[in-house]
Amino acid sequence: MNKSFSRTALGLLLPLSALIVGCGQSNRAFLTRDRLDRGLVIILPGIEGESPRNQEIRRGLDQAGLYCAMPIYHWGRPIPIAGLLINQVDVAGNRLAAKELARVIVNYQNSRPGRPVFLVGHSAGGGIAVFTAEALPVGYRLDALVLLSASISAGYDLSKALAKTRRGIVNFFSPADVGMLVVGTTLAGNMDGARGSGAGAYGFDLPGANDSPARLLAYRRLWQFGLEGPTNGGFMKAHASTTRSAFVAKYVAPWICATVWPPRGARTGTCPTLGGAPASAPATSPAGGAENRLPAGLRKP
Repeated sequence: MNKSFSRTALGLLLPLSALIVGCGQSNRAFLTRDRLDRGLVIILPGIEGESPRNQEIRRGLDQAGLYCAMPIYHWGRPIPIAGLLINQVDVAGNRLAAKELARVIVNYQNSRPGRPVFLVGHSAGGGIAVFTAEALPVGYRLDALVLLSASISAGYDLSKALAKTRRGIVNFFSPADVGMLVVGTTLAGNMDGARGSGAGAYGFDLPGANDSPARLLAYRRLWQFGLEGPTNGGFMKAHASTTRSAFVAKYVAPWICATVWPPRGARTGTCPTLGGAPASAPATSPAGGAENRLPAGLRKP
């Protein structure tokens, strides 16, 4: 499915019917020509593939007024049961899948130069988003990466991925996500193969004073939001807390719709807990972050 999608669908973007088949029927309404002409937001699901979780992400973006192509991209291996574990631990295979997606993006940008391109990755899809940015050839960049409960190690070096974006990476994490992104990733490993906490649990480790100036400069464009407060409903609900449509519409969509990063209020804004109460953790940026402008408006006409 993944090869069919990347080679025959978004690869040339014609015919649109092939693209719809490659992504699945749920994408039909989000891959019209007028949407493709305005920009591209690719939603990368976790190891489970398309599911109510990533459909909620798209629903939230749509509710916020985002109007562009928004396919849910099937990057994993469609193998029953065993495919879930393979999609999580096959580092080499996942990097190959990211290279395929990078080719898709290159073809899109060649056919529609100047249109904005964002990747929104949940869980393992966050790892694929980072790998895809890294795989882009010289001369091609994404507008930004949005990571939701990402299963990529907290110590992973984002320098290369950050350099492949125009405005940076925003990471939404939840310390309550211990079951999946601490215990699970310690036992099975993160998408990059490292065992231990995922960046979706406590955020990415920040550079220290002894790091290279280039790395310190790159991390100026990393923003991180932490969800705090009591949780209820178990570890699966904690892992899905960043995918709820209401959360996405209020806290995630502004990072895609804004003309300047960070969006207004992001530095001091808070994220809701799983139960909906306001949290106390503000958005943080290691060194303030630089302003970057969106090349084209993405709100509904």
